[in-house]
Amino acid sequence: MIRKYKYTVLSLIFAAGFILGSMEVMNQILRIREARLLTESGRVEVEEPVLGWEDWGKDRGQDVDGDADGGRPVLTAEQMEKAAESWENRTGVILHDPVAGQISMEEAIKTGERWLDEMETGKEAEEASFSISAELGVGRQRETGSGRLGACFSFWTVTYSGRSMNAVLYLNAVTGKVWGAQIVRYEGQPENDHEDGLRLFVKLAGLQAADEDPVVTDARGTRTELAIKGSRLYAQEHSYSMSDGFENSYAYTAYQLFVRQE
Repeated sequence: MIRKYKYTVLSLIFAAGFILGSMEVMNQILRIREARLLTESGRVEVEEPVLGWEDWGKDRGQDVDGDADGGRPVLTAEQMEKAAESWENRTGVILHDPVAGQISMEEAIKTGERWLDEMETGKEAEEASFSISAELGVGRQRETGSGRLGACFSFWTVTYSGRSMNAVLYLNAVTGKVWGAQIVRYEGQPENDHEDGLRLFVKLAGLQAADEDPVVTDARGTRTELAIKGSRLYAQEHSYSMSDGFENSYAYTAYQLFVRQE
């Protein structure tokens, strides 16, 4: 009787062990199969939306090792027009890390600070109290073409926020030049007048104005333009001041490179 009882207990233990072992084996098989499926069909390779400067040139049979401005590549008029037009017509921004030929975040921030100083924005007095953020991206287009865009289509958006001034600068990631800016001053007025500011913006972008005098394009005189020599590009300045009638006032100034449509 005792032997029969022991046999029954051993049989139950063996059966339980077999069931538990089978379940563990099945779970292991399922995990292996799941991992294989994820590896074969679920892997997503994230590809940069732009090509490195050298890769982009070689892909199109172009020489990208030509003239340089302070160690940075110099774009042709056509390249600048396409990059400016793409940025102007963007419906959004695709963020990415810098690729070959593009400036780093640190370079973009330092370049932006120098630009603000040269434009005499009054930033120097409160530089220590500024908060700064920067992101690199390429403009998302309504109609997406085949292949990745060139490195010169990317722009650094650098934001400086302070007590008396906020500024957003758009730097071309290849040339390192400021192609657009939006500046709000909460104290005082710009030291430069419209013409001086617009000419200086063109100069700092590494460009040359086709005309000596800017053209006023609106009745209030708040918007002026300068054509760029040897291209369809033109620079525009838009500025105005507002006050609430008490002590609160601000001055807004925007600079931007645009492409004139033929």
